[in-house]
Amino acid sequence: MPSSADIFPEPIQTKHFLLELVAESDFESLYAVASDPLIWEQHPESNRWQRDIFSVFFSNGLANDLGCFVIRERLTQEVVGSTRFYGYDDKDQSVRIGFTFLARKHWGSAANREIKDAMLERAFELCDSVFFDIGPENIRSITAVNKLGGVYSHTESPTKAVYVLKSSQWTPVV
Repeated sequence: MPSSADIFPEPIQTKHFLLELVAESDFESLYAVASDPLIWEQHPESNRWQRDIFSVFFSNGLANDLGCFVIRERLTQEVVGSTRFYGYDDKDQSVRIGFTFLARKHWGSAANREIKDAMLERAFELCDSVFFDIGPENIRSITAVNKLGGVYSHTESPTKAVYVLKSSQWTPVV
């Protein structure tokens, strides 16, 4: 199984954002974004805005062997969210992208697409498929994944619908 060093020899850069591996020192700046209850209102864990709940989420991100990223605006270096790769499957040549949250000021913009396109480009260097785990009621995330070309695959639990995007179906926005 590849490690974050295998998949991410350097930070992921886009025109407007920089995705760097998260460090313990990023907790306060990430929590400042994540403490907005509206970010989590459609999520199965809708109380993730609470410090103790977010602390567990953050600790799990630090322990993630494929890379949990802090998302910064390139121009200002302001922390605006986080995302992760996880669940690499060598047999199926797949990986999962998720646990993404963005500051509301980026909702309805091209930010998520720009970030995900960069992650998909990196993922498809090693994998044929990318899966996204989404709460079935999380319309914002479902819409965003559909815009990427992802399609519903199956339901794994009452709180997890799985969407898939194959490398052959992905068309990055240029």
